Amino acid sequence: MKTLARTAMLLTLAVSCLTAQRLQMRLVTSGYAWQRQDTVDQSSQHLFGYQTVQLSLAGTNLSFHTYLQGFNDFSGPLKNEGLVRLYNLYFKWTNIADIAEISVGRQPIYAGVGTGTIDGGTAGLKLFDSRLKLMGYYGSLAAPHQKAELISHAKDNYMTGVQLVGSPLEFAQVSVSYVNKHIQREAYVAMRRDTLFNPYPVEIKPTATAEQYLSGDINVDYGTAISAYVRYDYDLNLDQDSRFQFFTRVRPFESLDVKILRPLGITAEYLQREPRLSFNSIFWVFAYNTLKEYEVGGEYAITPIWQVFAKYGSVSYGDDDSKRVTVGANGDHVSLSLTRNSGYAGELSAASANFGYPLYENKLMPTVMVSYARYKLGESANQLDDALSLALGVVYRPIPVISFDTQAQWIQNKIYKNDVRLFLRVSYLFSQQLGIF
Repeated sequence: MKTLARTAMLLTLAVSCLTAQRLQMRLVTSGYAWQRQDTVDQSSQHLFGYQTVQLSLAGTNLSFHTYLQGFNDFSGPLKNEGLVRLYNLYFKWTNIADIAEISVGRQPIYAGVGTGTIDGGTAGLKLFDSRLKLMGYYGSLAAPHQKAELISHAKDNYMTGVQLVGSPLEFAQVSVSYVNKHIQREAYVAMRRDTLFNPYPVEIKPTATAEQYLSGDINVDYGTAISAYVRYDYDLNLDQDSRFQFFTRVRPFESLDVKILRPLGITAEYLQREPRLSFNSIFWVFAYNTLKEYEVGGEYAITPIWQVFAKYGSVSYGDDDSKRVTVGANGDHVSLSLTRNSGYAGELSAASANFGYPLYENKLMPTVMVSYARYKLGESANQLDDALSLALGVVYRPIPVISFDTQAQWIQNKIYKNDVRLFLRVSYLFSQQLGIF
């Protein structure tokens, strides 16, 4: 990975030397102090520390990108056993002959049904004034915990796929995608007992698991009047439907108020999916039910500042189902909601409120969040339990590139009588146009 980083950086600098370069870097330092209840009357203190670095160096057509995070628990049982996660580190070359682009390195993949992180490459084509786009990718899976190393047995742990995206109309986009993922866990040694209960070591070789899906989706955004999304996934390994999803938002009426284009919005969503289980995994042999979910709702803008909404939904788990109702209101600085859930997944009645108000030309923003709930985790539970939470925070941005965030959280429920947590974060953004080459 170090060699790849040096090579990508040198290539970027070498080819970008004929044009100006944009250097951007974001540094985020954060800490989270809290107490965990491990068992009854047994707890542990934790102080999580995070350091995130996001860096990019881009010329006209060539760019280098990396994103990594360091983590350590400074006071927990495993204190000072830090971990560095490398989320991406790749080199990208765009506008090759005005139609193509390639990227090499560790990079995230968002290509329809294909999602994940690979150590490999992608290649894309843009045709007919970018109305038709083709992208393919291949690479080994990232190492466990996103470590800055290549995964063992890379040839048996890989992901490959392709996506084709077309825009037949200005307000519609159609996509077809395919993914093939193969996962082979490393062998390990475990202790077993013979017929006389004597222990002996046995090498366990897990069976390779696989995923292979074909997917298509349509996205429609017709001005402010209607938007819709349809998606269908097919599991090629299990030879069955995997997912069907439909969502739409319709705004039928125009408003007389020029500040509110269409005050009424009606939404509807339906989702049917099978559990996404890897072929040959241990969970694959278990019986499971198809999950079916639908939700309908309405939104209405009373004024340019205030909007009210209501939603009703149901989730079917086969022979049982769970229903939910949500109503609320949103303003520029306040949001309120009431929720009621009932059925197979348990019972819940909850209320929440969020408030944030900018002061001193948006340099200072205090925030308050309050929520209360009465719940039970199943229909067979005998009594309802209470949960109350409160969060007080402040965001301070003396200049646009620096921000200081702090938040104190208090929780009370049947497990925690008085649980206090503290979150701190400092963010710094550096952006500079370079002309030194």
